[in-house]
Amino acid sequence: MLLSLARRLLSAPSRLCRRRRRVREFAAAGLLDGLGGVARARRIRVLLHLADHGANVAALTEATRRGQLGYLLFDDALTPRGVTYTIEQISGRTGLSRSDVERWFRSMGRGVSTAGAADYSEDDLRLARLLAEYRALGGADADLFAFARIVGRNTATLAGATVSLIQRQLDADADHPEMALRYARELRRFAEFQSRLLGRAVTTRLRQYLRQQIHADTVDHRDPGAHEVAVCFADLVGFTGLGEQLSPSELGELADRLDALTTDVVAPPVRFVKTVGDAVLLLSPDPTSLATVVLELLAAAHRQGLPPLHAGIAWGTAVRSAGDWIGRPLNRASRIASIAKPLEVLVDVAAMRRLDSAAVAAEPAGRYTLKGFAGEHELYRVHAVRRSPSETGLEHSP
Repeated sequence: MLLSLARRLLSAPSRLCRRRRRVREFAAAGLLDGLGGVARARRIRVLLHLADHGANVAALTEATRRGQLGYLLFDDALTPRGVTYTIEQISGRTGLSRSDVERWFRSMGRGVSTAGAADYSEDDLRLARLLAEYRALGGADADLFAFARIVGRNTATLAGATVSLIQRQLDADADHPEMALRYARELRRFAEFQSRLLGRAVTTRLRQYLRQQIHADTVDHRDPGAHEVAVCFADLVGFTGLGEQLSPSELGELADRLDALTTDVVAPPVRFVKTVGDAVLLLSPDPTSLATVVLELLAAAHRQGLPPLHAGIAWGTAVRSAGDWIGRPLNRASRIASIAKPLEVLVDVAAMRRLDSAAVAAEPAGRYTLKGFAGEHELYRVHAVRRSPSETGLEHSP
């Protein structure tokens, strides 16, 4: 301990000299122009922080000119520290070929460096090991890389949402990057919290999905909490493709608008159960009321300029479970929705037979195979019944 203290005391003068030299360089480059007192001291602290982590005067000058010192601070906060690896080293440590490592990283949205560049952290090494571990468990490459691409798209969306949280503040404080230094120090902690939150959210969603798959076929009317209900999934057509055209914040806005619109349209006895990405789940003991609300939802979304919706409705037994619902009609409604065309609502036979023909009309839409369900299934297209003026009381005598 004494030796360490002595070393620090001996190095203090050299650190002070280096600091003074850097401040003179900052001033000569015009990085402190127009600043004095506290503002000057804060700007020096920001510039020293970045210089200590490798930024040269030229990079700092360009960032200052562009008003992007705050962005440099955030980038620095997220740069991994410690041991780094090349692609070849990751390949050797995981037993994967270089091409497999590169393909895996690209699928996940992780850039691939030039040969020999040690740009990869311990987190990247762990990410590559996942591929080796999944293969050892018998996973097929086609499934694994498809999974990786989905993860990549969704993490890009999450990162974009995070950027939207901080970008406004960064832009507002472009002339005061010292404000960003405080944010930057907290950003890594926030990112780590997001990782834990994401892990928890994925775990919860997986449990819900597995419970649905495990118990859906065993649910019947004798189960406690069982209900005979009509279930509907309605989702935005082409939402995945929109991800290539719109920013994450714009995609999130679309999902929020659908959520808000559904809340406005739904009325008892129809219940808005939850949002699942770009889809909404509705449920009702009355198929006619559900079909009427869904048709209204599709029309309202169209009027508001949202991408077209399509929907599927199924009837059957479902059980409440931990704030959610379990049962085959949920799976069936989801499969039916995937078949429906834009602005179309399809229902299964069981739901169709319970519709009030005075309010909702149904016509045959054909027979389809539904993933996870044996045989072919007759589906029906529904639309609201148009009433004559005399039926609605709007007819006037001449």
